[in-house]
Amino acid sequence: MAVETIRTACPLDCWDCCGMIAHVEDGKLIKVEGDPDHPITQGSLCIKGRKLVDRLYHEERVLSPLKKVDGEWVQISWEQAFREIAGQMREAKEQYGPTSVLHHYDYGSSGLLKNLEGRFFNLFGGFTDTIGSICWGAGLEAQKYDFGYGKSHDPEDLAEHTDVIVVWGRNVSVTNMHMMPFLKRAMNRGAELVIVDPLMTDLSGKAVKQLQPRPGTDGALVLGMAAHLLEQGLVDRMFVEEHAVGFEAFSDYVRTWTVEQAAEITDVPAEDIRWLAERYGSGKAVATLLGLGLQRYANGGNTIRLIDALGAMSGQVGRSGGGVHYANQVHRFDYHAMMKPDARTDYRAFTKITQADEILAVQGTERPVQVLFVTRANPVAQLPETGKTLAAYESIPCKVVIDMFLHDTGMIADYFLPCTTVFEEEDIMYSSMWHSYLAYVNRVVEPQGETRPDWMILQGLAEELGFGEAFGRDDVHAWMDEAMAPLQEAGITREQLQQDGFLKAHEEPVAWADYQFGTPSGKYEFASSVAEANGASPFPIFEEPVESPRRDRELARKYPYHLLTIHPRRSLNSQYFHVLKMPERPVVEISAFVAEETGLADGDLVRVYNERGEVLGNVKIVSGQHKRTIKIEEGWWGNRGTALNTLTSNRRSDLGIGSAQYDCLVNLAKV
Repeated sequence: MAVETIRTACPLDCWDCCGMIAHVEDGKLIKVEGDPDHPITQGSLCIKGRKLVDRLYHEERVLSPLKKVDGEWVQISWEQAFREIAGQMREAKEQYGPTSVLHHYDYGSSGLLKNLEGRFFNLFGGFTDTIGSICWGAGLEAQKYDFGYGKSHDPEDLAEHTDVIVVWGRNVSVTNMHMMPFLKRAMNRGAELVIVDPLMTDLSGKAVKQLQPRPGTDGALVLGMAAHLLEQGLVDRMFVEEHAVGFEAFSDYVRTWTVEQAAEITDVPAEDIRWLAERYGSGKAVATLLGLGLQRYANGGNTIRLIDALGAMSGQVGRSGGGVHYANQVHRFDYHAMMKPDARTDYRAFTKITQADEILAVQGTERPVQVLFVTRANPVAQLPETGKTLAAYESIPCKVVIDMFLHDTGMIADYFLPCTTVFEEEDIMYSSMWHSYLAYVNRVVEPQGETRPDWMILQGLAEELGFGEAFGRDDVHAWMDEAMAPLQEAGITREQLQQDGFLKAHEEPVAWADYQFGTPSGKYEFASSVAEANGASPFPIFEEPVESPRRDRELARKYPYHLLTIHPRRSLNSQYFHVLKMPERPVVEISAFVAEETGLADGDLVRVYNERGEVLGNVKIVSGQHKRTIKIEEGWWGNRGTALNTLTSNRRSDLGIGSAQYDCLVNLAKV
């Protein structure tokens, strides 16, 4: 039988949202390749995208509904699963109200139709939501205060017009590999590459200079640079006077800083701080590409605001080849129509980061959590302070997980409902992080076993609970059309998207080129009235990370090293742990300085520990990274031996209900 090729898209929650071509023979998916016609991803596909085929057919994939009976998994029918889970939900609602049902979700599997989860719980009458972000919430809030929302330039603009590329806290080839051709084009034109990162990246060797601030002190680095710009008169007066508000208040704060003060705090030499400041103030176009790790500290939101302010005061905002690139929230769907929030009668919100504390606080009260739903996430592995998460979830009588594999969270569930992969369903994909293309997901193969799309699982529960008709029946195109109604003004329809495979949903090549910002003032806000109303400083400030040798000397004496648990090269968080051939333990990368202080050698088995817990790993001594920084790739499963978030704190970031998981001091000892 001839091989059929079908256009689809990658569902992984990363910057790129790749176009893919699936190759199907005799009803079986044999491989996927990058779509060569996609204007951004241009036919290349990372190992994570290619390995989606392995996940589809993996021997550990769950293909039938499961129920835990006396500690053992028993296969049950969908009818039994719907009947029993609906019974638990109904009983909890009757006794304690709809907020006794809690929903934790994230974006481990993306897609427009995944938002139907909200429709289900709202039609149930309400629920306890989990809000905020483990991933990038502080930075989103920061750019909301400064710009109105996050928006980035088209990558073609960077390739053609940037003079200086500052990659700040982002290993582009690992987390955003399709940016690489655009960077190479810019550098071939003569653009300079600068890296700001305590760790070495794949691009470090190509940079004209790398600055390595002590983790969590990037904001102090910016303030040193801003002080130098003010002192040297390198501020874009037209921008700050005509297109911004609050610059005087911000500049008054900047004048309390010096380059030398910033150098002492950050471990970055004063001459390097001045050097980079002068790049921003040179009149050249400077594009700043921000990573997500920058804002995973207790001071993370203000760090992003400070970098935004650096770009704004130096005239890089609204300029071709410039910009501060963090998010690109330009897709306009009608989520209200899809999710029906008006249908609920009760609502309560816990934060994703601190939900364990909040769950435990309400158990035994008049409004406890009785039923937990987990979708598109593995919170037992992903949330900070693993012990707290396990204790909180253990206190909930009924736990339901919708997923493909029995990962850490699946293993503690009472019901496991197996969902389809991207190859077995229809949907629409889009990136809110980088480019503005929509991509259509066509079904490639029939669902394996008894698996069902997430929406169909919720549909079955809705029918059992008595609101199946309101939830909707089978017509995914109707849901898509309803959500895409705002896009029709730009001539984008679901039919056209399905026919073409991908469409650009936003045509503006340079973010904020018209200087019409989404803030209350309509201008860039160095001092934000919204921030002040929310109890934050109106202008961005620097405070030391909570776990810092300059803030808590006693803690730093016991735990003298910064731990960065970075995104893994071959996995997206914990999704591929079981698919890849992993070593027995994680690699613990340390500097020669740490090795000398601790007496450790390459290959040594060590315990990495703090007051919250410990993990075991094998030492690898590396050159180049900040001398007091330890690096471990995350993505491990605790039930296979390593739970990295045993070490991290569930402290919240300063803005946006984000995580502070990089705000973490540890010590090392040979086992």
